[in-house]
This record gives sequence, structure tokens and C-alpha cells, in this order.
Amino acid sequence: MNHRILGLTVRNFRTLTDTKLPLGPLKVMVGPNAAGKSNVLHALEFLGDVARQGIEPALEDRGGFDVLAYRGGRKRVSRISVGVEGIWSEFASVEKPDRYELSISRPRLPEGSRARYRTYRQERFTQHPVEEGTTVEIASAALTVDGLLEGEGGSAHEVDRMASALHQSRALPIPYDSPSFGALGDLKHHLTQIRVFDPDVRAARKPWGITESGGYLNSDASNLADFLRKLKEDEDAWELLLEDVRKVVPQIRDIHLVTPPDPVSHRTAVELEENGLRGRTRLSEASWGTVRIMCMLALFHDPNPPLLTCIEEIDHGIHPHALGLMAERLREASEHSQYLVTTHSPIFVNELEPEEFVPCGRLPSGASVIPARRPKDIRQVIEASEYEPMGNLWYSGSLGGAL
Repeated sequence: MNHRILGLTVRNFRTLTDTKLPLGPLKVMVGPNAAGKSNVLHALEFLGDVARQGIEPALEDRGGFDVLAYRGGRKRVSRISVGVEGIWSEFASVEKPDRYELSISRPRLPEGSRARYRTYRQERFTQHPVEEGTTVEIASAALTVDGLLEGEGGSAHEVDRMASALHQSRALPIPYDSPSFGALGDLKHHLTQIRVFDPDVRAARKPWGITESGGYLNSDASNLADFLRKLKEDEDAWELLLEDVRKVVPQIRDIHLVTPPDPVSHRTAVELEENGLRGRTRLSEASWGTVRIMCMLALFHDPNPPLLTCIEEIDHGIHPHALGLMAERLREASEHSQYLVTTHSPIFVNELEPEEFVPCGRLPSGASVIPARRPKDIRQVIEASEYEPMGNLWYSGSLGGAL
């Protein structure tokens, strides 16, 4: 089954008061600073943490409900929600997707109560949501399974007030052999694997211990050395990576992975062989941009990517002439996984197709507008400009790029 996320819906999460963003193989969000682009990535990351840790720890890690809730408007927000739709069950399709939504409410209690507020959650997972659809819903302290699929007749069970079907599906009274249990498990797996890639160059420069997790590049690229060690086992993949690195950093002749004779730490270090220089340059001594380029290219050559990878500021620290190759490799990688990316670079936007481009804006009220234009409207602007490059149109303000 070709699992994928088809769309994201967010309400009252930071600046995202009412965001409905279709997702495909590749989407690139472009807009001014503070337009809300990163908040979209954080909303997906929040669902991943709910699946890993549960609702309350995910809230606490972000400072609580008041920090996450939209702070504009006349009235204080008492409810936030984040939902995804996609294909996880055998019944789903693009036309009839599965849907999951988590809502968290924090209404004010009546005067005289011991506490001012109390937090509630509501979860709803729907598979094949037409005619014979099945839903798993948790509201207040009750879980209800309702549907016509075999083994999923109507039933209700008492559960903890902040329990999550996404996090605790095995602990909840859902039949293990039911379609809903399997689909929830697949959804949980994919959400926990969502990667918001934002390389920490200082960490990526350092040697890393040899581990079994070397086949997966960390979200901060801190295990870059170990990931490259694992990638080198695939000769074809390694040669393709080397070829790309040489294209964007012509001074680099080769990349060496060195494991010092240390029986305790077993750490791998990266050393660069550069044209015109004797000896090798340790990655800890390489330029910031060189290390970040290596992190990005390593990501695109990941043989086992998660369902969805988000990338913060893909162009940051990268020479403009290298952005064409970066866009090409990103599109190739999106044939095997989904990517949601942010950028401020008109040069990078010039490499995109209209359906990949997501202009973002923000209203005087503080609310984000994402997307600020539909692909149909973008095409009309491009045609009216006699096919001026899309990045130039965005930078000029014709597609919403002005401050």
C-alpha cells in the first residue's frame, strides 16, 4: 500500500488560525519572516511527539497550551486542533482518504472552582469516511468505536481523560485484528518518523560513534559521520554523493571516513581531501557552508527516508549556483518520500513548478495565510507576465513576496 499524507489542517496553533494545506511529493513554502512557515512544520512535529510521548508531554515540551494557542484577536483561544488526511487503511484512496484530528480544549472554569482552567482532548480517526466508514473517537473520558466493518461494531469504553489513541493504541480497547487498529498503527509509525531537518553544523562536524542507527540521518545531522559510514557500504550511492559534492564544492576531491584505533568509543570522523592542499582537512575545520551542503546532499541520498521530511531554510548558507542542483536532487528524492520545505531564495523558487510553490503571508491580526495563492492563480500570474521566472515574480511582489 502506498501510504502518504495528502493534507494538513491546523486551527489556532500559534499563528495558524485556519490553515488547510494540500501535501504532495514536494511542497516549498515561501514567504516573509514570521509568516508562519515554521509553524506548519512545528504542527506536524507536534503530532509526531503526541504519537511518541502522549498529549500532555508534547504540550509541556512546548511550554503548555497558552504558548501553542493563537494569541491574536479579541478573545483568548480555548481550542486548538491539528489534523491530517492520507492513506493508511486498505479502504482509503485519494478521493476518499483516512482522516485523523486531535483537538485540545482549555475552557475557563466557573468562578469558585479550585482551578481556573481544565484541559480536555478530543481525537477522531476515520477510515474510508463514506457510507460504510468506521470511526475511532475519544471525547472526555470515553472511547467509541463505531462502524460497519467486520469486527468493528458500535462499542464504547471508559478511558483516561488525556489518553491518546495515537499514542496508546495497544493499551486501549480496540481489537488487535480490526482494520482500525492496523491503520492507527501505520499512522502512528509514520507520524513518529516525521523529520524536521535543521542541521546543527557544529554537531555535524564532530566524530560520531558507530551505531546501528547509522542508516538514519538525525534531524540535526549530528550523526552525519556515522550516516556517511553506513551510506558508503552502497558503492553506487556513495559515488553519486561524491559526484554531487564535487559539483557544488569543486575544491573537494574525496571524502574519507576515519575510525581511530580506539576500542572504547568506536567513533567515525570525516576528513576531506582538497585540491591543491597537502594532507586532509578535518570536517571540524571545514567551512560552515561546506558542512551544511554535505548535510543536505546526504539527506537527499538517504536510502530509507521517512514518509515525510520537513526542511528548514533549504538555501541557508548555500551558494546560489548550487541551488539548481539542490532543487533537482530534492525533486528526485520526492519520488520516494514526501518533502515539505521552506526557503527565502528567489533562485531556488525559479526551479519549482506552480503546484510545488506555496506562497505564505500574514494578516495585520497576526494570523498566517497559507497558502496565500492557489496554483491556478499562480499560473495565471505567470501567463500574464509572459512566463517570467516564478522566483522573480515572487521577489517582485507579484506572488506575495513583498514585506
